[in-house]
Amino acid sequence: MKSTTFYARTSDHGYETCVEHLSMAGCLAGGFAQSFGYLDDGLLAGLVHDLGKYSDAFQRRIQDPDHSGLVDHSTAGAMLLVQNGCPLASMAVAGHHAGLPDYGSQGELEGPTYCGRMNKAFSAGNRGPLALADAWQTQLDIPQSAFLKETRPSNSMARNGRLTEQSFYSDMMLTRMLFSTLVDGDRLDAEFFTSNRENRVEHRLLESLKERLGPKALANGPAPTWNALREAAMMVSAECDAENRDRIRKLTNIIEGKASQYLDNPNKKSLDVKRCELLAQCLACGKDASYGTGLYTLTAPTGSGKTISSIAFALEHAHTNNLQRVIYVIPYMSIIDQTVSQFEKVFGEDAVLPHYSEAPYQLKDESDMNEMDLKRALAAENWNAPIVVTTAVQFFESLYSNKTSRCRKLHNMANSVIVFDEAQTLPVPYLRPCIRAIAELVEQYGSTAVLCTATQPELQPLFDEFFGGNHVQVPEISPFTNDDRDSFRRVTIERIGDIALDTLAAQLGNHKQVLCVVNTRKKAQYLYGCLAEDDCEGSFCLTTLQCAADRQRLLGEIRDRLDAGKQCRVVSTSLIEAGVDIDFPTAYREETGLDSIIQTAGRCNREGRHSASESMVYVFSTEGGCAPFLLQNIAAFRTTTTNYDDLNTDDAIRAYFKEILCLRDGNTVGKIVGNDALDKHRILALHSPEESMPFATIAKRFKLIDTPTVPVYIPLSDEGVRLCEQLEQGDIDRTLFRKLGKYAVNVWPHHLEKLQSVG
Repeated sequence: MKSTTFYARTSDHGYETCVEHLSMAGCLAGGFAQSFGYLDDGLLAGLVHDLGKYSDAFQRRIQDPDHSGLVDHSTAGAMLLVQNGCPLASMAVAGHHAGLPDYGSQGELEGPTYCGRMNKAFSAGNRGPLALADAWQTQLDIPQSAFLKETRPSNSMARNGRLTEQSFYSDMMLTRMLFSTLVDGDRLDAEFFTSNRENRVEHRLLESLKERLGPKALANGPAPTWNALREAAMMVSAECDAENRDRIRKLTNIIEGKASQYLDNPNKKSLDVKRCELLAQCLACGKDASYGTGLYTLTAPTGSGKTISSIAFALEHAHTNNLQRVIYVIPYMSIIDQTVSQFEKVFGEDAVLPHYSEAPYQLKDESDMNEMDLKRALAAENWNAPIVVTTAVQFFESLYSNKTSRCRKLHNMANSVIVFDEAQTLPVPYLRPCIRAIAELVEQYGSTAVLCTATQPELQPLFDEFFGGNHVQVPEISPFTNDDRDSFRRVTIERIGDIALDTLAAQLGNHKQVLCVVNTRKKAQYLYGCLAEDDCEGSFCLTTLQCAADRQRLLGEIRDRLDAGKQCRVVSTSLIEAGVDIDFPTAYREETGLDSIIQTAGRCNREGRHSASESMVYVFSTEGGCAPFLLQNIAAFRTTTTNYDDLNTDDAIRAYFKEILCLRDGNTVGKIVGNDALDKHRILALHSPEESMPFATIAKRFKLIDTPTVPVYIPLSDEGVRLCEQLEQGDIDRTLFRKLGKYAVNVWPHHLEKLQSVG
């Protein structure tokens, strides 16, 4: 079957031609890749990613609904790119449906690896995927010069130079970034064609691009010239930059207005004066052009207003340095709603994107997917928002992923301000690959990273290992000195030893208002049950088995009761320790890491209404065990307590983190623990020339949570019911999943099976 018009996909709107899809996806990918200097690679990848759709087999498949069987349409483009010296873009194209594969070895003649696929394809000769799709040459203008730009790329593979572990790591991250631009460009065009909804964030950009390329040419071919496509990709980049700068400018104006009201308030308490010092410093540093993109720390005690001050610095810094968004990375899924709520009160809901969880779908071959599967696949998040709030799990697992759904957003991490709230919670078994990824984003992708915490971990040896030049000496944004910590000293921490749960419950019952934080949901539920027998109305339990919307409602009720002086006893897991502005007169904390204990202390006497000697934080141990990952933290805490009577000091905190990271006596991480302690699964060792780019293997190994959870959506409130009905009806897109996040409870697979078994 020969055809003069070649189709890429079909929908209720009709057919989209290959020329239109490849031109649109190419310009989008190229425009996105321009943000880190690789426009030509992105454009090439997008322009050839579905080259196999020019084959007779695919055209028969798409025009005949009864035709069965899959047609490989990604290998042809990957072959063309690697033939012409673009190996990284070739790997991105090869993986744009099923995910980036392991590179494999040159000796593999077939199989799932990149080399296996390429060797099998090339060995087929004139029956191979590229030869069978040769009709593309009549419609696409790709001059040889497009492959030979001297400016592309400056990485080691393209130079055929000596490979080092550092350069190889950069090559692999660049491959993921190109993969990201391709996936996002491909999916955006697919969304635009299949749904054409005007409420899409990118709708105006796609309309503008289509108009520039010429709807008639896109429908009938041939494609615009290479130079015309390049200019269109530059237009995409310019329009995205202008839109992002405008969004940041508006948010900067808002934060400055809100800050002025707070700073100019003449009726400040002593704590408010210190909070204003931090806010003013963050605003000033953000506006200071000498604070260029790089790595910074923001160290300030709990209760000092770090959340608002850090977002103030981030927005001012983004505005000063022409960065495109702020990504706020928090330690736990359970506290996203608290941080989002704070930001939404200041900036409005439209400015803040809470990324609770992925739409868990992997696009394989849209020509063989039903409409529902295609919608699910296209719903993957791309972080096109001025403020993104996400978790450390989501952030770092995405950077080391090979999946389309996870990697789609990666290119939007470039040229961003990335704030790591509660930086001390960065996972110790993955600490080296996490810091290495931060270094790559800062040094190669123009981003700024801010490590924000009350208890700054001892990471200087890792900074020395992974950051070069001026980044090794990390500037501190906070104006506070060690003496300023005394201004925020509002509690007394006391260890009370072992205590039975029933005895603990009785002690809690003796307090009119009290917070108790324990290490497991089971303990929290048991203690709550004991308290609720005595006073159900004034007792509360907070765990991750509640969705964000439900926790927000409960926290509102808790705050009301505290303010009114009513009885209020709260048992919680660690979710209340960070990002929750709440104030109890007394707190109990089950033994854990020192940083977590100090965080719990930050929810006690937060506003300084009582003296420190009156405001007790009792640290206890009890039966029932804890998660294995806490054992090292508890051991480090106990060691610290033997050397320091006052645990809420900089010296004690530094000693605790040296215990955790095995950094005693100033030795470097590598000399003490090598890869085993701070790189549990040898992730960085897999980013070496000897390992041949094992993208899929790395993605399997880099799991901050070993067993992935599954989101279960709860139809709470009228909005929750409406959104769940929309999900059941199949009206699925990114907007829906953004709104559904606060009604999700993430459960382990075996818990889901139990829930399903009882209906």
